[in-house]
Amino acid sequence: MSKMKADEKFLNHSLKQLRIRQFWTQKGHSVSFAFYFRYFLVVIVGTPFWVGLLVHFITVIRDDLDVSLSGDVSVLTSVIGLHFMSFTIVWKHKYISDLFNALTAPTEFGKPDNFEKTVRRLNLYSKSYACYCVSGTFTYALLRYQAIPQCMRDNEEKGLHEVCGTITPSWSPLGINFNRFPNRQLLLIVQLISVLIIICGGTAISFTTFELATVIVLKMKHLHRLLRHAFDDTKEVIWWKNLDHCIKYHRHIIKLQELFDMQYKFPNGSYVLLVGIVIAGLANQYMKEKNFGAIIHLGGWVFSFFICCHAGQILLTESMLIPNAIYNSKWYKLPVDFQKIVLMIITRSQKPMELHAAPIGVMSHEFFITLVKTSTSYFALLSQTT
Repeated sequence: MSKMKADEKFLNHSLKQLRIRQFWTQKGHSVSFAFYFRYFLVVIVGTPFWVGLLVHFITVIRDDLDVSLSGDVSVLTSVIGLHFMSFTIVWKHKYISDLFNALTAPTEFGKPDNFEKTVRRLNLYSKSYACYCVSGTFTYALLRYQAIPQCMRDNEEKGLHEVCGTITPSWSPLGINFNRFPNRQLLLIVQLISVLIIICGGTAISFTTFELATVIVLKMKHLHRLLRHAFDDTKEVIWWKNLDHCIKYHRHIIKLQELFDMQYKFPNGSYVLLVGIVIAGLANQYMKEKNFGAIIHLGGWVFSFFICCHAGQILLTESMLIPNAIYNSKWYKLPVDFQKIVLMIITRSQKPMELHAAPIGVMSHEFFITLVKTSTSYFALLSQTT
């Protein structure tokens, strides 16, 4: 398959990212025990990353050490949320796969306008976002590695035993000195692998939310065009045919959106429950440590959360424009019986298509602002306690 054809395939790059991390079945393979086993192995590989961080967090609190816990709080929270997201995707693989197929399968309604162009653009965005995550991870690691001298001085002045030069603080088991070669380098490699699996994998999952919503919106825009021109013909038989076609198309889109919402509302919910704490923790880490790497991490989280909220917003907005499309048609030329049916379509369209974050609320721009405000409250709390 040529590169152009690959770029025109819906979710091509996002699913590739998920397959690399064993969050999605390989091409041509179905869900099997081997698939779940590989996912389990990936989870095990990432265990030292968050277990070491958790023990470090507990140790600092227990011994009342003079160590900032902002990074611990943000990373632990993000790991919990992203593990839940990946588990949900793996567990509901069959249903989510059916949703992906239903969005791209040939139908009697035809292909939406600009479908190939939009898919190419989405794949490009997905690649760019993945590059940001990977490059940001290595930049963050490099900045932490460069801070080793300062970390070692702090250990000496405060009598600490912090592991220096790693992505996140970690507890040293069995008295192993990780501040010497090659222990530090091995720990750093393990952390890098874990971050590239857990955090970068989670970003790929969140980006599929935006991709799915965009394609559903394309279908709605296609429906808008059909509704605007449904009654351009002078023949009544054509009116009936076009109206019946649009009603079926509308039902088809509603079914797709409901399936989308059903499969993604719990991953979205787990994401929303924790994202406020993550953002607040990273902002607090930057304010206290002046760590530019925290800004890179913070930017990724804010963008990731925004595109999920934007996905819900474009669904909501576009679904509410269906009555406008009907109003802009030549409905006034129709007999009363036709107008009654048109009125029923308008009435049904008054209910917006929503993308939920169970059990919190509905993904939208307003919801994004609300969570940012909540993060500000968390930030004020963390700045006083960590």
